[in-house]
Amino acid sequence: MKNVSLGVNVLLFIAVIVLYVLHFTGKATPESADAGARVDRGDARIVYLNMDSLLTNYAQSKELNEAFLKKMETNRTDLNQKVKAWTQAGEEFQRKIDNNGFATRERADQEYKDLMLRKERLEQMEQEMRETMQREQMELNQKLYNAIIAFLTDYNKEKEYNLILSTTLGGNVFYAEPGFDITREVVERLNARYAGK
Repeated sequence: MKNVSLGVNVLLFIAVIVLYVLHFTGKATPESADAGARVDRGDARIVYLNMDSLLTNYAQSKELNEAFLKKMETNRTDLNQKVKAWTQAGEEFQRKIDNNGFATRERADQEYKDLMLRKERLEQMEQEMRETMQREQMELNQKLYNAIIAFLTDYNKEKEYNLILSTTLGGNVFYAEPGFDITREVVERLNARYAGK
């Protein structure tokens, strides 16, 4: 998944460089062999969004992430309480062993097996919780992505940009003039749209 994202970002970066060179050298791209027509994109309108800033300031993103974190904390607290109860049962078992508190060896073996079975269930519960949280995080990200793409599709009907790039800290856009950054306007409109729902 990261390789695909990296590949797409590299292609977008190359496309921006080509458009930049073509725009400022005044030369059009060579004729297309398929269409037989010249492609001149010297008037290309390219902007970008800072996704880190957008997700930090977008109300729906904040709400979804806050709800996700609360759920994760609740699950973690529940698991920690069960682990603590298991630990206490283990300590009680050890005290009984140390003080010959079991009437028979079979009774001690049975309680030990019960403790180990509880431990396995706790480990399984932790693994399932981790997988559920990862799945829910992916669903949350997909929901936000879909909302942003749906908004940008409508937004671009008005603005008519040729290319809207996305950047993050350490992403492919290392420098852009401030006029190319549409993040603030997009966040304001996204929040207004979300508040209206």
